[in-house]
Amino acid sequence: MSIKKLLRAGIAALLAIAFLPAIGQTAQPELKNARLVIAYQDPGFPALIRKSGVLDGAAYKIEWVLLTGPTANLSALHAGNIDLGHLGDASMIIEQANAPTAWTLQNVPLRAVAGWRSAHSRTFPHSVTAVRTSANISSVQDIKGRKFGYNHGGNNHAQYLATLVRAGLTEKQIEPVNFTDGATSAAGFNAGRVDVYAGAPGPVLSSIRSGAGRVLLTELDTGIPSMGIWAATSKTLKNPLKVAALQDYFGRLSGYWAWHNANKATVIDVLKTSLKITDERAAFEYEVRSGSFVKFDAELLAQEQRVADILFDGQAIRKKVDVRIGYDPQFNSAQKAIWPVPVKDGN
Repeated sequence: MSIKKLLRAGIAALLAIAFLPAIGQTAQPELKNARLVIAYQDPGFPALIRKSGVLDGAAYKIEWVLLTGPTANLSALHAGNIDLGHLGDASMIIEQANAPTAWTLQNVPLRAVAGWRSAHSRTFPHSVTAVRTSANISSVQDIKGRKFGYNHGGNNHAQYLATLVRAGLTEKQIEPVNFTDGATSAAGFNAGRVDVYAGAPGPVLSSIRSGAGRVLLTELDTGIPSMGIWAATSKTLKNPLKVAALQDYFGRLSGYWAWHNANKATVIDVLKTSLKITDERAAFEYEVRSGSFVKFDAELLAQEQRVADILFDGQAIRKKVDVRIGYDPQFNSAQKAIWPVPVKDGN
Protein backbone atom coordinates (compact mmCIF):
# COMPACT_ATOMS: atom_id res chain seq x y z
CA MET A 1 0.00 0.00 0.00
CA SER A 2 1.32 3.49 -0.94
CA ILE A 3 2.08 6.17 1.64
CA LYS A 4 -0.85 8.23 0.30
CA LYS A 5 -3.27 5.33 0.80
CA LEU A 6 -1.92 4.70 4.30
CA LEU A 7 -2.47 8.35 5.22
CA ARG A 8 -6.02 8.24 3.87
CA ALA A 9 -6.78 5.08 5.81
CA GLY A 10 -5.33 6.58 9.00
CA ILE A 11 -7.35 9.80 8.67
CA ALA A 12 -10.54 7.81 8.04
CA ALA A 13 -9.91 5.71 11.16
CA LEU A 14 -9.29 8.81 13.27
CA LEU A 15 -12.51 10.43 12.05
CA ALA A 16 -14.47 7.28 12.80
CA ILE A 17 -13.08 7.17 16.35
CA ALA A 18 -13.86 10.85 16.89
CA PHE A 19 -17.55 10.24 16.28
CA LEU A 20 -17.80 7.20 18.56
CA PRO A 21 -19.33 7.75 22.05
CA ALA A 22 -16.76 8.02 24.83
CA ILE A 23 -16.09 4.76 26.64
CA GLY A 24 -18.60 4.27 29.48
CA GLN A 25 -20.86 7.02 28.19
CA THR A 26 -24.34 6.33 26.87
CA ALA A 27 -27.07 8.65 25.80
CA GLN A 28 -29.14 9.63 28.84
CA PRO A 29 -32.87 9.06 28.42
CA GLU A 30 -35.08 12.14 28.53
CA LEU A 31 -36.57 11.72 32.01
CA LYS A 32 -39.23 14.35 31.31
CA ASN A 33 -40.83 11.73 29.05
CA ALA A 34 -40.84 9.05 31.76
CA ARG A 35 -43.81 7.95 33.88
CA LEU A 36 -43.69 5.60 36.86
CA VAL A 37 -46.86 3.95 38.16
CA ILE A 38 -46.14 2.87 41.73
CA ALA A 39 -48.45 0.79 43.92
CA TYR A 40 -48.62 0.68 47.70
CA GLN A 41 -50.93 -1.32 49.93
CA ASP A 42 -52.12 1.60 52.05
CA PRO A 43 -52.18 5.39 51.61
CA GLY A 44 -49.78 6.03 54.49
CA PHE A 45 -46.40 5.79 52.77
CA PRO A 46 -47.35 7.80 49.66
CA ALA A 47 -48.74 10.51 51.94
CA LEU A 48 -45.49 10.59 53.91
CA ILE A 49 -43.38 10.73 50.76
CA ARG A 50 -45.36 13.70 49.51
CA LYS A 51 -45.04 15.41 52.90
CA SER A 52 -41.28 14.85 53.03
CA GLY A 53 -40.75 16.56 49.68
CA VAL A 54 -37.99 14.14 48.63
CA LEU A 55 -39.55 13.70 45.20
CA ASP A 56 -40.16 17.40 44.58
CA GLY A 57 -38.59 18.52 41.31
CA ALA A 58 -38.38 15.05 39.76
CA ALA A 59 -38.37 15.38 35.98
CA TYR A 60 -40.64 12.39 35.43
CA LYS A 61 -44.26 11.84 36.37
CA ILE A 62 -45.14 9.63 39.34
CA GLU A 63 -48.58 8.11 39.69
CA TRP A 64 -49.42 6.44 43.01
CA VAL A 65 -51.91 3.57 42.99
CA LEU A 66 -53.57 2.06 46.08
CA LEU A 67 -53.74 -1.75 45.80
CA THR A 68 -54.69 -3.55 49.00
CA GLY A 69 -52.91 -6.86 49.54
CA PRO A 70 -50.18 -8.72 47.64
CA THR A 71 -52.62 -10.54 45.36
CA ALA A 72 -53.86 -7.28 43.84
CA ASN A 73 -50.28 -6.04 43.39
CA LEU A 74 -49.17 -9.26 41.74
CA SER A 75 -52.15 -9.22 39.40
CA ALA A 76 -51.41 -5.62 38.38
CA LEU A 77 -47.75 -6.44 37.80
CA HIS A 78 -48.45 -9.46 35.61
CA ALA A 79 -51.00 -7.41 33.65
CA GLY A 80 -48.39 -4.70 33.05
CA ASN A 81 -50.56 -2.03 34.70
CA ILE A 82 -47.94 -0.82 37.21
CA ASP A 83 -44.17 -0.39 37.27
CA LEU A 84 -43.64 -1.14 40.97
CA GLY A 85 -45.81 -3.44 43.08
CA HIS A 86 -45.73 -3.38 46.89
CA LEU A 87 -45.20 -6.83 48.41
CA GLY A 88 -43.43 -8.59 51.26
CA ASP A 89 -40.08 -10.22 50.51
CA ALA A 90 -41.56 -13.68 51.03
CA SER A 91 -43.90 -12.96 48.11
CA MET A 92 -41.01 -13.73 45.78
CA ILE A 93 -40.57 -17.18 47.34
CA ILE A 94 -44.26 -18.04 47.21
CA GLU A 95 -44.76 -16.62 43.71
CA GLN A 96 -41.84 -18.61 42.33
CA ALA A 97 -42.94 -21.78 44.10
CA ASN A 98 -46.45 -21.49 42.65
CA ALA A 99 -45.36 -20.57 39.11
CA PRO A 100 -46.53 -23.06 36.48
CA THR A 101 -43.17 -22.73 34.69
CA ALA A 102 -39.83 -22.85 36.52
CA TRP A 103 -38.24 -19.41 36.79
CA THR A 104 -34.91 -18.78 35.11
CA LEU A 105 -32.95 -15.57 34.54
CA GLN A 106 -34.24 -15.66 30.96
CA ASN A 107 -37.97 -15.99 31.70
CA VAL A 108 -38.38 -14.52 35.20
CA PRO A 109 -41.56 -12.37 35.04
CA LEU A 110 -40.75 -10.02 37.91
CA ARG A 111 -37.94 -9.22 40.33
CA ALA A 112 -37.62 -7.42 43.64
CA VAL A 113 -35.81 -4.11 43.09
CA ALA A 114 -36.08 -2.50 46.55
CA GLY A 115 -36.49 -3.70 50.12
CA TRP A 116 -36.79 -1.78 53.39
CA ARG A 117 -37.52 -2.28 57.06
CA SER A 118 -36.76 -0.93 60.54
CA ALA A 119 -34.45 -2.55 63.10
CA HIS A 120 -35.42 -6.03 64.28
CA SER A 121 -37.27 -5.72 67.56
CA ARG A 122 -39.63 -7.80 69.67
CA THR A 123 -41.25 -4.56 70.85
CA PHE A 124 -41.84 -3.38 67.28
CA PRO A 125 -41.93 -6.52 65.09
CA HIS A 126 -42.94 -6.53 61.44
CA SER A 127 -44.61 -9.96 61.35
CA VAL A 128 -46.27 -11.90 64.14
CA THR A 129 -48.26 -15.00 64.87
CA ALA A 130 -50.83 -13.90 67.44
CA VAL A 131 -53.32 -16.01 69.40
CA ARG A 132 -56.58 -15.17 71.14
CA THR A 133 -56.20 -15.36 74.91
CA SER A 134 -59.51 -17.21 75.16
CA ALA A 135 -58.10 -20.02 72.98
CA ASN A 136 -55.68 -21.02 75.77
CA ILE A 137 -52.80 -21.64 73.37
CA SER A 138 -49.56 -21.84 75.33
CA SER A 139 -47.19 -23.26 72.70
CA VAL A 140 -47.01 -23.30 68.92
CA GLN A 141 -47.98 -26.98 68.89
CA ASP A 142 -51.30 -26.03 70.53
CA ILE A 143 -52.53 -24.43 67.28
CA LYS A 144 -53.45 -27.91 66.04
CA GLY A 145 -57.11 -28.03 65.12
CA ARG A 146 -57.57 -24.26 65.57
CA LYS A 147 -58.93 -21.65 63.17
CA PHE A 148 -55.86 -19.93 61.69
CA GLY A 149 -56.39 -16.69 59.76
CA TYR A 150 -54.00 -15.41 57.08
CA ASN A 151 -54.04 -13.90 53.59
CA HIS A 152 -52.45 -15.29 50.45
CA GLY A 153 -49.04 -14.05 49.30
CA GLY A 154 -46.46 -11.90 51.04
CA ASN A 155 -44.99 -11.99 54.51
CA ASN A 156 -48.33 -12.70 56.20
CA HIS A 157 -48.60 -15.91 54.20
CA ALA A 158 -44.97 -16.82 54.88
CA GLN A 159 -45.40 -16.22 58.62
CA TYR A 160 -48.43 -18.52 58.50
CA LEU A 161 -46.53 -21.26 56.63
CA ALA A 162 -43.42 -20.93 58.79
CA THR A 163 -45.58 -21.18 61.92
CA LEU A 164 -47.02 -24.47 60.65
CA VAL A 165 -43.53 -25.78 59.93
CA ARG A 166 -42.33 -24.74 63.39
CA ALA A 167 -45.32 -26.54 64.93
CA GLY A 168 -44.68 -29.65 62.81
CA LEU A 169 -48.16 -29.39 61.33
CA THR A 170 -49.74 -29.28 57.87
CA GLU A 171 -52.78 -27.32 56.75
CA LYS A 172 -54.86 -30.49 57.08
CA GLN A 173 -54.20 -30.43 60.83
CA ILE A 174 -55.60 -26.93 61.38
CA GLU A 175 -58.63 -25.03 60.12
CA PRO A 176 -57.13 -22.47 57.70
CA VAL A 177 -59.12 -19.30 57.00
CA ASN A 178 -57.82 -17.46 53.94
CA PHE A 179 -58.88 -13.80 53.99
CA THR A 180 -58.76 -11.34 51.08
CA ASP A 181 -55.97 -9.23 52.58
CA GLY A 182 -54.17 -8.42 55.83
CA ALA A 183 -56.76 -5.90 56.98
CA THR A 184 -59.67 -8.34 56.78
CA SER A 185 -57.58 -11.10 58.34
CA ALA A 186 -56.78 -8.82 61.27
CA ALA A 187 -60.44 -7.81 61.57
CA GLY A 188 -61.35 -11.48 61.77
CA PHE A 189 -58.86 -11.98 64.61
CA ASN A 190 -59.99 -8.86 66.47
CA ALA A 191 -63.60 -10.03 66.24
CA GLY A 192 -62.73 -13.50 67.54
CA ARG A 193 -63.59 -15.29 64.29
CA VAL A 194 -60.20 -17.04 64.30
CA ASP A 195 -58.01 -18.30 67.13
CA VAL A 196 -54.67 -17.60 65.43
CA TYR A 197 -53.51 -14.78 63.15
CA ALA A 198 -50.40 -14.37 60.98
CA GLY A 199 -49.53 -10.92 59.71
CA ALA A 200 -48.49 -7.40 60.61
CA PRO A 201 -48.94 -6.55 64.30
CA GLY A 202 -50.33 -3.03 63.78
CA PRO A 203 -53.85 -4.10 62.74
CA VAL A 204 -54.20 -6.40 65.79
CA LEU A 205 -52.45 -4.05 68.22
CA SER A 206 -55.71 -3.19 70.00
CA SER A 207 -56.37 -6.85 70.79
CA ILE A 208 -52.82 -7.38 72.03
CA ARG A 209 -52.73 -4.23 74.17
CA SER A 210 -56.17 -5.00 75.66
CA GLY A 211 -55.14 -8.52 76.61
CA ALA A 212 -57.63 -10.17 74.24
CA GLY A 213 -54.67 -11.55 72.32
CA ARG A 214 -50.94 -12.06 72.62
CA VAL A 215 -47.94 -12.53 70.35
CA LEU A 216 -46.84 -16.16 70.08
CA LEU A 217 -44.06 -15.74 67.48
CA THR A 218 -42.37 -12.89 65.63
CA GLU A 219 -40.25 -12.90 62.47
CA LEU A 220 -37.23 -13.34 64.74
CA ASP A 221 -38.62 -16.79 65.59
CA THR A 222 -39.59 -17.82 62.06
CA GLY A 223 -36.47 -16.37 60.39
CA ILE A 224 -38.34 -14.34 57.78
CA PRO A 225 -36.55 -11.05 56.92
CA SER A 226 -40.02 -9.48 56.76
CA MET A 227 -39.13 -6.58 54.50
CA GLY A 228 -41.45 -4.47 52.49
CA ILE A 229 -40.38 -4.68 48.86
CA TRP A 230 -41.17 -3.20 45.49
CA ALA A 231 -41.14 -5.62 42.58
CA ALA A 232 -40.89 -4.66 38.92
CA THR A 233 -41.67 -6.67 35.82
CA SER A 234 -38.92 -7.76 33.46
CA LYS A 235 -40.54 -5.56 30.83
CA THR A 236 -40.04 -2.48 33.01
CA LEU A 237 -36.44 -3.48 33.77
CA LYS A 238 -35.67 -3.79 30.05
CA ASN A 239 -36.90 -0.24 29.39
CA PRO A 240 -33.92 2.19 29.60
CA LEU A 241 -36.19 5.17 30.26
CA LYS A 242 -37.96 3.41 33.14
CA VAL A 243 -34.65 2.20 34.62
CA ALA A 244 -33.16 5.71 34.50
CA ALA A 245 -36.26 7.08 36.22
CA LEU A 246 -36.06 4.35 38.87
CA GLN A 247 -32.40 5.16 39.55
CA ASP A 248 -33.36 8.77 40.20
CA TYR A 249 -36.48 7.79 42.16
CA PHE A 250 -34.61 5.50 44.54
CA GLY A 251 -31.78 8.02 44.93
CA ARG A 252 -34.27 10.66 46.02
CA LEU A 253 -36.20 8.23 48.23
CA SER A 254 -33.01 7.22 50.07
CA GLY A 255 -33.26 10.60 51.79
CA TYR A 256 -36.72 9.86 53.18
CA TRP A 257 -35.60 7.78 56.17
CA ALA A 258 -33.61 10.62 57.79
CA TRP A 259 -36.63 12.91 57.36
CA HIS A 260 -38.84 10.26 58.99
CA ASN A 261 -36.58 10.00 62.03
CA ALA A 262 -36.29 13.78 62.42
CA ASN A 263 -40.02 14.52 62.15
CA LYS A 264 -41.76 12.10 64.51
CA ALA A 265 -44.73 14.32 65.36
CA THR A 266 -45.39 15.13 61.70
CA VAL A 267 -45.11 11.47 60.65
CA ILE A 268 -47.53 10.37 63.36
CA ASP A 269 -50.00 13.07 62.37
CA VAL A 270 -49.85 12.05 58.67
CA LEU A 271 -50.33 8.38 59.60
CA LYS A 272 -53.32 9.18 61.82
CA THR A 273 -54.94 11.24 59.06
CA SER A 274 -54.18 8.99 56.09
CA LEU A 275 -54.85 5.65 57.78
CA LYS A 276 -57.63 6.81 60.13
CA ILE A 277 -55.99 5.15 63.14
CA THR A 278 -55.61 5.85 66.86
CA ASP A 279 -52.74 7.70 68.51
CA GLU A 280 -51.45 4.40 69.94
CA ARG A 281 -51.48 2.66 66.56
CA ALA A 282 -49.91 5.67 64.80
CA ALA A 283 -47.05 5.74 67.34
CA PHE A 284 -46.46 2.04 66.69
CA GLU A 285 -46.56 2.52 62.92
CA TYR A 286 -44.04 5.35 63.21
CA GLU A 287 -41.52 2.87 64.64
CA VAL A 288 -42.08 -0.01 62.20
CA ARG A 289 -42.12 2.32 59.18
CA SER A 290 -38.71 3.80 59.97
CA GLY A 291 -35.48 2.19 58.82
CA SER A 292 -33.59 2.16 55.53
CA PHE A 293 -33.32 0.41 52.22
CA VAL A 294 -31.89 -3.10 52.55
CA LYS A 295 -28.96 -4.16 50.40
CA PHE A 296 -29.57 -7.10 48.09
CA ASP A 297 -26.33 -9.01 48.61
CA ALA A 298 -25.19 -12.60 49.08
CA GLU A 299 -25.87 -12.57 52.83
CA LEU A 300 -29.47 -11.39 52.45
CA LEU A 301 -30.12 -13.87 49.65
CA ALA A 302 -28.69 -16.66 51.81
CA GLN A 303 -31.21 -15.77 54.52
CA GLU A 304 -34.04 -15.71 51.99
CA GLN A 305 -32.85 -19.09 50.66
CA ARG A 306 -32.92 -20.56 54.18
CA VAL A 307 -36.55 -19.47 54.52
CA ALA A 308 -37.42 -20.96 51.13
CA ASP A 309 -35.69 -24.23 52.04
CA ILE A 310 -37.46 -24.43 55.42
CA LEU A 311 -40.83 -23.92 53.73
CA PHE A 312 -40.03 -26.55 51.09
CA ASP A 313 -38.63 -29.11 53.53
CA GLY A 314 -41.68 -28.58 55.76
CA GLN A 315 -43.95 -29.16 52.73
CA ALA A 316 -45.39 -25.66 53.04
CA ILE A 317 -44.51 -24.87 49.38
CA ARG A 318 -44.64 -27.30 46.47
CA LYS A 319 -41.37 -26.57 44.69
CA LYS A 320 -37.79 -25.85 45.69
CA VAL A 321 -36.84 -22.36 44.51
CA ASP A 322 -33.66 -20.41 43.81
CA VAL A 323 -34.34 -17.04 45.42
CA ARG A 324 -31.49 -15.30 43.58
CA ILE A 325 -33.55 -15.28 40.40
CA GLY A 326 -36.17 -13.05 42.01
CA TYR A 327 -33.82 -10.22 43.10
CA ASP A 328 -32.24 -7.41 41.08
CA PRO A 329 -29.47 -5.52 42.98
CA GLN A 330 -28.83 -2.83 40.36
CA PHE A 331 -30.40 -0.08 42.49
CA ASN A 332 -28.42 -0.83 45.71
CA SER A 333 -26.08 2.13 45.24
CA ALA A 334 -28.80 4.66 44.46
CA GLN A 335 -30.76 3.48 47.52
CA LYS A 336 -27.74 3.74 49.86
CA ALA A 337 -28.89 0.29 50.94
CA ILE A 338 -27.41 -1.42 54.00
CA TRP A 339 -27.08 -4.94 55.44
CA PRO A 340 -27.37 -6.40 57.96
CA VAL A 341 -30.51 -4.81 59.39
CA PRO A 342 -29.82 -3.51 62.93
CA VAL A 343 -31.25 -5.26 65.98
CA LYS A 344 -32.53 -3.43 69.06
CA ASP A 345 -34.19 -4.34 72.36
CA GLY A 346 -31.30 -6.73 73.00
CA ASN A 347 -32.74 -9.31 70.59
